[in-house]
Amino acid sequence: MMEKSVENKETTSKIRERVFSAEEPISKMAALLEKREFTPRPFFKGERVEGIIVSRAGDSYLIDIGAKSEGLIPIKELEEEQKGVKVGDKVSVNVGQTENDSGTIILTVKAGTKDKVWLLLHKALDNQDTLDVKAIEANKGGLIVDFQDTRGFIPSSHLLTNAKDAIGKKLSVKTIEVNKSLNKLVFSEKEVSGEAFPKIDLPFKVGDKLDVTINKILPFGLLVSIKGGGEGLIHISEISWTRVESLENAFKPSEKIKAKVISIDSSNGRINLSIKQLEKDPWQEAAKKYEVGKEFERPVSRIAGYGVFVSLEDGIEGLLHSSKIPYGRVFKPGENIKISIDLFDTSQRRVALRLATSSKSEDNSSKERTRPKEAKVKKTPEAKKESDTKAKKNKIKA
Repeated sequence: MMEKSVENKETTSKIRERVFSAEEPISKMAALLEKREFTPRPFFKGERVEGIIVSRAGDSYLIDIGAKSEGLIPIKELEEEQKGVKVGDKVSVNVGQTENDSGTIILTVKAGTKDKVWLLLHKALDNQDTLDVKAIEANKGGLIVDFQDTRGFIPSSHLLTNAKDAIGKKLSVKTIEVNKSLNKLVFSEKEVSGEAFPKIDLPFKVGDKLDVTINKILPFGLLVSIKGGGEGLIHISEISWTRVESLENAFKPSEKIKAKVISIDSSNGRINLSIKQLEKDPWQEAAKKYEVGKEFERPVSRIAGYGVFVSLEDGIEGLLHSSKIPYGRVFKPGENIKISIDLFDTSQRRVALRLATSSKSEDNSSKERTRPKEAKVKKTPEAKKESDTKAKKNKIKA
């Protein structure tokens, strides 16, 4: 077992030597990197990234995936998925492993089971394919259904079957909205039959602020009644700019709230509303404050397997990735630490952090202070005599 481990490390080392050897000049990779805008950030397992094939490294390709990071992918695996690829081509791959034993990112084209389902759903939406789903639960807004262990929703306006009678049965539907990042999946039964929808005149328009009443709290949002306009949905992603832990704790059925109309489909009566858009986006203001390179002292909000989350301010957290934490350094929730901003992306709602320079120097100096000093051993008269005798013998030999 030990021999295999040593052999694997030697192989990885040889691959890296080949990549940066005279046969494949480093200037070639440097030229490619110079053309790309550098935005440092951590990578996560399963993340989809785009990159450029820089060179061959034994039986693998070395791919530049931005942020001065490279990853390895087996040539056979990549060519099975994307035939005819060569050095210099742009490819789309997944992060299979953030770091191996030699600190290299391992890439793959194989998607996880969940990712494959979402890819299938996107394809069905593009091609207008018909899918079979199983009805799970009925509510005032429509029907919750299951497609290959992924939950979706059929609004009442898109149902041909009675919602309560459909529970446990298979229905033929078409996808009308697919959004993996928001975990939003909407189907239509009427789209399969091609039934025309009657046009609906509504007493309000997009952008209007309305007083609405919560009818039901759903796993993915709030179903609300609108005076003079039937029902609408406030998706969980439109509840608040901050993280929503529990809708049940934050809202109650029959509660009256204010919401903004963000979209209307007058052909089928689908109305989407938002609570958070009644307030300013805190990320826009924060972007002016948290510039790349600036240092701050902030508390640790939570610990994850891949790093530490730090609370910059209410509703905005940054990630100090495990690869940027010195070995042996342990953090606790609530502990104030000095960090600097590596990346602040308002569109992706992502902040990448690193330990501030001052924090690192303090950490090193504290290690020096706490390092145990070597204990002085007091020699006995016998030991001293023996030492002097050895010294004399060495002197005579010299």
